[in-house]
Amino acid sequence: MKTVLVLSGVLGLALAASAQNYGAAINLAHKAVTKTENASNADPDAQSQNSAPPPQAAQPMDPALAATLQNIAHLRADLIDLSTNATVSEALTNDLISAATGTKPSADTVAKVIGDLQAVLKDKPALRGHFQQFAQYLHASANGAHLNPAQFAMISDNLEKILEDGGAPYAATEDLLDDLKHLERETQ
Repeated sequence: MKTVLVLSGVLGLALAASAQNYGAAINLAHKAVTKTENASNADPDAQSQNSAPPPQAAQPMDPALAATLQNIAHLRADLIDLSTNATVSEALTNDLISAATGTKPSADTVAKVIGDLQAVLKDKPALRGHFQQFAQYLHASANGAHLNPAQFAMISDNLEKILEDGGAPYAATEDLLDDLKHLERETQ
């Protein structure tokens, strides 16, 4: 019986000691949280300024990228002009030829693509919202050396879907896709 009482007493003391350590740990945690909150509430701008990285100087744009973006913008403007005027502008021909960064397409191929574009865009105002994509696709097609077959297939599929949804005539769409494929092959 004495053994049970002694063990009970020792166990009680051990529990009391661990409870004190637990309480001390909780108090330390509360103090740390309070200290952190006080520091962050003192000057919130100072902390955000210290953690923000210093501003970096703007990187100069790659000249090839700048030329590509400029050509796409010109092609888009040419498409807008083509959709509102019945005549083909010389700018569209020049911009489509200059889109090719390697082998230039023949004037005959460019004329066919432009004629197809005229047929597709005629009286189709719903397509005007897609001229940025058209310009990108034209630019990419004029750079066949930079396209793999899967990329050109994606361009053709996307263009066909846009034209179909926009109400373009089926025959004109097929002619455009065939001539773009010829343009892509010619510029490889």
